[in-house]
Formats: sequence, structure tokens, C-alpha cells
Amino acid sequence: MPDKAQHTEIDFLFIGAGAGASLLLMQLEKADLLQGKNILIIDPELQQLTERTFCFWAEPKEPIASELKRLINHQWISINTPKHQPQSIAPLNYFHLSGKSLQEERTRLIHSYQIKCHSNFVSNIYSTPEGVRVQAEKETWIAKIVFDSRPPNFLPPRPNESCLYQSFYGYFIQLENPLKNASSIDLMDFEIDQMGNTQFMYVLTFTTNQLLVEVTRFGQAILSKDEGIPLLEKYIRQRFGEFKLLRTEFGCIPMSSTQLNKQTLPGVIKLGGAAGAIKPSTGYAFKRMFNQAKQIVQHLSQQQPISPPFPNNRFKFYDRLLLLILKREPQHGKRIFQNLFTKNRTQKVLSFLDEQTTLTQDLKLFASLPLKPFLVASLLDIRTRFRHLQKPVLLLLLTLGLLLLQYLSDNSFQTIQLLLGGVGLLLVGIPHGAIDHLLKQGSLHWKIDLFFIAKYLGTAAFYLLFWLFSPQLALALFLLYSAWHFGQTDIQEWQPSSYKPAKSLIWGSTLLAILLLGHASESNNILQNMSTLQISLSDTKGVFVAVTLASLSALWGILEKRPAIVLSAGTLLLSTQLPLLTAFGLYFIGQHSLNGWSHLQKGLNASSKSLFLHALPFTSGAIFLFVTLLLCLEKGWIAAFNQHWVTAFFVFISCISFPHVLAMNQYYAEKGPF
Repeated sequence: MPDKAQHTEIDFLFIGAGAGASLLLMQLEKADLLQGKNILIIDPELQQLTERTFCFWAEPKEPIASELKRLINHQWISINTPKHQPQSIAPLNYFHLSGKSLQEERTRLIHSYQIKCHSNFVSNIYSTPEGVRVQAEKETWIAKIVFDSRPPNFLPPRPNESCLYQSFYGYFIQLENPLKNASSIDLMDFEIDQMGNTQFMYVLTFTTNQLLVEVTRFGQAILSKDEGIPLLEKYIRQRFGEFKLLRTEFGCIPMSSTQLNKQTLPGVIKLGGAAGAIKPSTGYAFKRMFNQAKQIVQHLSQQQPISPPFPNNRFKFYDRLLLLILKREPQHGKRIFQNLFTKNRTQKVLSFLDEQTTLTQDLKLFASLPLKPFLVASLLDIRTRFRHLQKPVLLLLLTLGLLLLQYLSDNSFQTIQLLLGGVGLLLVGIPHGAIDHLLKQGSLHWKIDLFFIAKYLGTAAFYLLFWLFSPQLALALFLLYSAWHFGQTDIQEWQPSSYKPAKSLIWGSTLLAILLLGHASESNNILQNMSTLQISLSDTKGVFVAVTLASLSALWGILEKRPAIVLSAGTLLLSTQLPLLTAFGLYFIGQHSLNGWSHLQKGLNASSKSLFLHALPFTSGAIFLFVTLLLCLEKGWIAAFNQHWVTAFFVFISCISFPHVLAMNQYYAEKGPF
């Protein structure tokens, strides 16, 4: 296979030459950042803009209107409400910019600054010490900065999220009978058959006899040509009479409240839909792309890091609710939009859709909409968003319950904690580590592999020998990989603002420190039986350190805006007042094992029942090994642990955990994040 041709010294490399890239080039020129630069555009369809139509609303004095004035083809000052009654949108104007105009401006920039263009598909991009390496077929480039406007990559939707489409099919027509007035347009005329979706007509009047009439669908099913043409022709003839078809326009825009995959490489800046420029509830993106381009250039000029262009705010919540309604109950779409435009000034509605209104104004708009669909969607959204808090809340309540029981009746407490611990270990504590045989192939279809079993048991046995001959090193390694594994599972569950491997180790070390230092005397008792070093802190000082670490962890959760972290820190803090084995069991079973179990369910696409059944042979084997260890301890055959069953329990956990941690680390690398 021939080596790929390599080009170097690219300052700005654009993957995609659409509207986002064109607007950014214009802003770079305005800031004098194109002169003397080596620039490359890679796009398999450089002429795609000619078939596009771009619209936005703004005040004439806004930068987007003033800076693009020479490219704007048409503008309107009024919009038709239902029944085609025009309403002024002052001080806003509705602007139209043809793809041809934008492409001509992009061509001027290409010629003026000798920008190279390649009609290729990009196959791969990755980071190198020299810069970002971009591969396209047989050629490779290294660039200082890459602007990536390839289609957005959405994460799998959660129950409160929706992936819909704004699909449209339009006619550019010339009327036989000219209109008397061409100063108004229709954004949404719902007087057409809804066909089980949310559908409307969009009408732009360029002149008294030239129009764009477009049927648009908001829904999960994409509008087909065969569905669109009958709707168009019936509507045009009924409203405008006979016509001559000049050309057609069709397209499909994602309307998704699903989170974007924000993982990117250093030096790569996403543009357009990939950066979240498409407004989920309307499909409009042009103005947001313009604003993003200005933000990028401002940060480049000042050599500042580029912040996310579209932060999460209350409008994301509004969009999520609307899309949820349109997905689950599309019959409400017509009424919602009609109420929105008939019971409110159109200018206020456009400002709301532009995310320029206050909370008070938002509430007034929502008061004009049907309550029930939004209430149902809100309850589903709240339930989904806080579903991940069910486990940490229940664990916190269980910890409080055990504390109360310990205070009221020590005998009952001892019985209950043993019962809960035993059931928890049998149901999820041991089983969550007993399906490692399924992880490598990633499915439930597994044939008995004697080599795997022998290797797994051999690794655990080796670690037991390690304990017998070098307990201090065995303990150090146990604490290290436990901190990594516990931290890795929790970080995968919480998904903080940025994932870095160090966070797993730091958090895991912190929680172990809270558990061990918060029970210094009990920890030293176990360590003594292991013939290892002791914790040189009194119980009082140990608890003080544990409380400090738990408080700092809660503060971290607040900064990360992750309530689950705060709840976990609170549970660990309370558990310092319980026996060490109880505190460890609460975390190990109630948080770590349950979170790991849910990750296994997602990655293997399996139910709890099927996972439990597949884990049962190895769960039984683990129980058999532990009982054997206890018998050996009882007989005095393992004198190293001085017949101390709690010590034996932790040693046993360390032995069976060692191969499990290795397997789960590989699993998270391949399947995460969750």
C-alpha cells in the first residue's frame, strides 16, 4: 500500500465548506487573520451552497444584519399569523440570504487569499506533537487549528430526550396571477393535513409573482417527495392559483435535544451543527453560526481558549420539553404553535425563539400554551434527570436508618447489618464481578473456556501468595488498584465536566481515606493481623481528616454540578459513625457494585436476571472459595491472619478483585462512557 502524501505547515484547515465555515472565513478576514496564512478546505461537495436558502431575524443594526448587508437578497417587516393576517415584527426584520450569494463570497475569499481546496472525504483526525493530523484518502495534512463542521454526532438519547427531524420539500414558483402585496411571509401555516405529525407551510414572497412555498414536517419520520408534492400543489392552487415551477428545494435538519458528543482533540474546533448551532425546537442555525464565528475569532485574536458556544441554560429545557411533546404526542404540535403566534406578539415570539427574553416574559408565553402536554413532559423530564439520584438518595437514607437502629438497639443493628450485607453480597456484590468471562467478547454468548478459568483463578491464587510472603506490598497494591477501580466506576457513573484518568485515582484514594481514617482503630486492628504498617492517627484525628475530605468532596460535587457526588460524600461522612465493615459494605454494595452492575447491563445490553444467571456459576465458585478460606482459617492452616475472619474477608476480596479490576479497566476503555 503506497504511503500517504503528507503536507505540512497548514495554519487553518477547514473540514467542510458550508455556511459555518464560510461565515468563519469572513470573520477571520475582518480581523485580518487570513493574510499570510496557509489555509486548506477539504470538502467533497464544494458547490453545495448554491442549493441552500438561509434565513434569520434580527434588528437591522445588529452585526449579522449590518455585516452581511451586501449578501442579503430579501427582507420582510411583517409575518402572517393564522388566517394570513399580517403582523409587524418591528424592530426586527426577517432576512433571506441565498446559498449562491454566500458561495460567491466564499469563492472571493478563496481567490483573494489563495486558499487551497480539496474535494475529499476526511477519514481520520488525530493529535500529534506537531499538530492535528488530518487524513483524507491518500493524503495527509498537519494543521495548527482544524475547524470541523462535519455532521453532529449525538449520544444515545435518554428517555427525556428526542431525536426528530425538520424535513422539508419546497417549490420556487412563478404565479400566473400576481399578488397584490408581497411584504408579508408565512412562517407556519398549519392549515394542511397533519398526517400524524406536526406539519405546516412556509411561504416566502420574493416578488408579487415569485414565491418559495415549502411544506415542513417536525417529526421522527422524514417527509418524502411523494408525500410533499401533493400537499404543495393542493395548497398552492387553493391559495395562489395556477403556477409555473422554477425549481425545487428539499432537505432535512436534525432537531435533537440529545447531548452532543463533545469529545474532541486539542486544536480541533467544531462548527455548525457539530457545535450545537442548530436550535433544537426550530431548526434555525444561521444566526447562531454567525455568532459562533465572531466568538471564535475574538478568542483567536486575544489568544484565549475557546469556550463552548452554546451553554446549557433554561432554553435547552424548553427545547427538550417541546421535542418530547412532538415525539410522544405530535397531535399537540399544531395547537401549541398556533397558540404561540396568535396569543402573543410575533416579535416577542421571535425574541423568545432567539433566546433573548427574560424568565418573566417566558412565563407569559407559556401561559398561552396548553398546560397538560407541557406538564406531562416536565414530569417525565424531571423523573429522568433525577433518576440517577435514586440510588445515592436511597443509600443515604439506608445509612441514616442504620445509624438510628444502632442508637436504639445494638443487637437489632448487628442482625440487620449482617442480613443486609449477606443479601447484598449474594445479589450484586459478588455477581457484579462474576461475569468477567463475558466482557472480552461483549455478549452473553459464552462457551466454557477452561483456559480463561485457569488464568483467572491462577491470578487470584498468585495474589494470595503475595499476601502470605509480602503483606505490606500486597496491601499497597490492593489499596492502589482498589482506589483506581472504585474511582473509575464512580467517575463513569457521574460523568464530571471533563474526564481525566487522574480524577478516578484521586476520587478513589479520597473515598478509601475517608473509610479507613474515619475508622482508625478498626483499620489498625485489621492491619495488625495482616502484619503491615499501622495508621498513626487517633480516632479523633482520623475522623477529623475524614470529615475534611468528605467536605472537600461535597464541594467538588457542587462545583461539578453533580448532586450524586454530594450525596456520596454525605453518605461516606455519616458512615464514619458506623463500624468499618458496615461502612465499607454500604459503599461497596450500595454504590460501587450497583453502579458497576448498571454499566454491565448497558454495555452487554442485558437484563439483571440474565446477568445474574450468567454470573451464578462463578458466584457460587467465589462463595465456595471464601468458605474454604474460612475453614482453613478456623483450622489454623493460615496462621498469617491469626484466625481473624474480617482480615480474611478483605484479603479474599483483594484476591478475587485483582483479575476483575484488570477486566473492568479494559471494559471501560472499550465501552465507556456510560
